[in-house]
Amino acid sequence: MGSEAEKQNFIGIFTTDTEFIVQIWDAALERMTGIAAADARGRSIVETIPNLETRGLLARFKRVLDDGTIEVLAPAFHRFLIPCPPGSDSPHFAEMRQRVTIAPLKEGDAVRGLIVTVEDVTARIEREIKLAEQLKNSDETVRLEAAKALSEKPDNLVEETAAPLIDALGDENWRVRRELVDGLARRAAPDAIAALLRAMKDNHFDFGVLNSALQVLQATSVRTTETLIEFLRCDDEDLRMQAALTLGEQRDAQAIPALVAALGDENVNVRYHSIEALGKMKTPRAVEPLLEIAESRDFFLSFAALDALREIADEAAAPRILPLLNDDFLREAAVETFGAIGDEGTVVPLVHLLNEEKATAAAVAQALAAIAARRAADPAKSAAIIESARAAIDAAGKSNLRGALASARAGELAPLIRVAGWFDDASLREKLAALLEDENAADEAARALMRQGAAAVDLLIEKFGDVAADGEVRRTIARLLGQIGDARAFEPLAGLLKSPDAATRQAAVDALRALAHPATVSRLCDLLDDDDPQIREAVIRVVGHLDAPNCAEKIFEACADADERVRRAAIEQLPEIADARAVPTLIQALKHDSPRVRETAAKALAKVPSGESLVALRDALRDADAWTRYFAVRALGVRRDAASAERLAEMTDADPAEFVRAAAREVLKEFELE
Repeated sequence: MGSEAEKQNFIGIFTTDTEFIVQIWDAALERMTGIAAADARGRSIVETIPNLETRGLLARFKRVLDDGTIEVLAPAFHRFLIPCPPGSDSPHFAEMRQRVTIAPLKEGDAVRGLIVTVEDVTARIEREIKLAEQLKNSDETVRLEAAKALSEKPDNLVEETAAPLIDALGDENWRVRRELVDGLARRAAPDAIAALLRAMKDNHFDFGVLNSALQVLQATSVRTTETLIEFLRCDDEDLRMQAALTLGEQRDAQAIPALVAALGDENVNVRYHSIEALGKMKTPRAVEPLLEIAESRDFFLSFAALDALREIADEAAAPRILPLLNDDFLREAAVETFGAIGDEGTVVPLVHLLNEEKATAAAVAQALAAIAARRAADPAKSAAIIESARAAIDAAGKSNLRGALASARAGELAPLIRVAGWFDDASLREKLAALLEDENAADEAARALMRQGAAAVDLLIEKFGDVAADGEVRRTIARLLGQIGDARAFEPLAGLLKSPDAATRQAAVDALRALAHPATVSRLCDLLDDDDPQIREAVIRVVGHLDAPNCAEKIFEACADADERVRRAAIEQLPEIADARAVPTLIQALKHDSPRVRETAAKALAKVPSGESLVALRDALRDADAWTRYFAVRALGVRRDAASAERLAEMTDADPAEFVRAAAREVLKEFELE
């Protein structure tokens, strides 16, 4: 490896203005081209670089100037920008091979000129030619090293430079072939791919060339569909098979008619890969011939046809597949297909299978869950599916579900839980409740128990005593009981308000808010007199969100509670209470309470539409506590109080807290946009 200085000698740079007048012509470019900087500067590139227009290169420069894009002149296509001899003797080239990048010089968004880099790549191309010659060496170690070196090159290939690699794809050493395939896939340009296709057609009996070439095609985005369709119709069955496989990977709709026709190919492998390809393309045009193949009960092709129909997901095909539930070999594949195309008419046959076959329970549950999920946007249809399943299941079916829940693999568990939640069965509920302790299944089990409603309440209450105190399971059960809304849950939920864990207390608060029975509200109001400030705080957060007029007086009393947390909780609730005392109480707290209570009062006053509250918030912009000032700024922004703009403008520079200054700037910007 040379030094950095040596490397820089291979790259020259010049710049132009918007009229293509050269401004800079560096020393490296002088050495490379023999054109002195004094002769180039101040002249147009059209005068300095021969035949720029006739070679079609000036248009590239204009495009960069007009569009602000970057253009690259590749040595394989353009050979050179500035004609000059190679920097050292070359056995192959009379002129230096150059890689050129033309980029815009910008001032802000405006293009002020161009910067052009010219790289001498002659030696690199010479080395590539040498490596290509080494691919023909009788020593496979030499060939492998050459293949690795060629594969790692960064430049795109064109037909001329790709030819040695394509010729070597039939190398007897698989390691050589793999390296070349990787290199072609990364470096192939359209004309190199065209050469590759021709090599395939000319050499398709050489399986090394054929398989390697098809791997390259699958790794490139270049369109090759037309040629592959021709191969699909040729006499060679191996080439037809590989063409079908590759067309499936490319997924070009242009190939669909040819692939449908290939379903009748005399070769079973061609038919198999054509089936797979049509499934990947998800084309409805293939449904009828694929159904015919599925109905033929061909052990090899029917599975592939069902897989393809599942990919296409046309529900109209479902009735034709129902008879396959009676086929011992195709039953499970048919069930899986119903997961994608089943409708209301397939629910009862699937549940009957669940009643009869324990082995298919997981697959049936997955199909039923998928059918219901596709109807989720239509509540009536979704409910009809569940009712049909409930009417069709028997004791054996429920037993099969329980057994499947106990032995399910990770990927099978979620649909089994969902379907188990449809049925009124105590033993299924017990299994679902046990799954609340499985962190991977807890969310699904909770949703399934929620569907059970009041029938699950006693079991869930009992579960409180089965888990570690204040654990995640207990919080999950609390949320469930709140969502179900049964008054029996009040006492265990109220008991959680004493928990030392804040997350558990919050779960209990949320659940009690959701519960909201008149009897429970009255009981909560009594707890506002509890000696434990933690309970008083939690209860305030519950009743403040309920229509509980009997509790309002106690919330006002709590605004003067000895415990700061209780006062903050009470202050938070005042905007929800329709009482004339709310605003004066909030203003009093904003002016005279502790910093944390003042912050809370500022946030609460954002929700109170009154003139007095605006005056108090403006005064709070001078509060000694930075967070109180911050929430006062935000509250005035919410209230759209333009009268505070002058003070906010002062704060953008003068407030000692950066986060307060930033908030003031944001609020002022919002005022300007109105």
